[in-house]
Amino acid sequence: MEAPRDPGPASRATAGFSMVEALIAAGVLLIIAVGLLPLFTRAISDNATGNDATQSTNNGRTRLEEMLAPPFLHTALTVPAGGTQKEALDIWTQGDPDQTGDSNEGWAAPNASGRGRTLWNRATRVRQYSIDALADGDFDDSDRLSGSAQAIFVHLKEVEVAIDNPKQGSILGTGQGVTLRLVRPF
Repeated sequence: MEAPRDPGPASRATAGFSMVEALIAAGVLLIIAVGLLPLFTRAISDNATGNDATQSTNNGRTRLEEMLAPPFLHTALTVPAGGTQKEALDIWTQGDPDQTGDSNEGWAAPNASGRGRTLWNRATRVRQYSIDALADGDFDDSDRLSGSAQAIFVHLKEVEVAIDNPKQGSILGTGQGVTLRLVRPF
């Protein structure tokens, strides 16, 4: 009976990776990972920006829909006497982030205190015009009717909702705002 033979150096070399080969592979993988890292940080920033744009648009559209609901001569759409526009300002506050259904979360007057961090500012402006304002195709400041104008001369009301975010320019999102307008005929 013969003794088993030594496989020799050629067979041992094919048995696995050497330590040097493993370190080279890890170095190549590290270089690739470092190259991909900016893509992930950019994706996080773009997601935050997209979220801000969606929220601001939804908040503005909700307010425009609220302003379409009342009748044309309702007080919410009435410009005060002596002025050329009605403006309402409000803020969306976060409330307590640790409490579900916190009553301090939502839209409130800008001077409300103790409601948490302000996430959105909203300005709603109502301006009124006669049908003659459409002659040049654009509403100018000179076309506005004063709040003391007789109701019979008011044919159009422009509702503008401007949403902005106090975190504009922050590292997590741009705080992107939006301005939406609609013209409501009589």
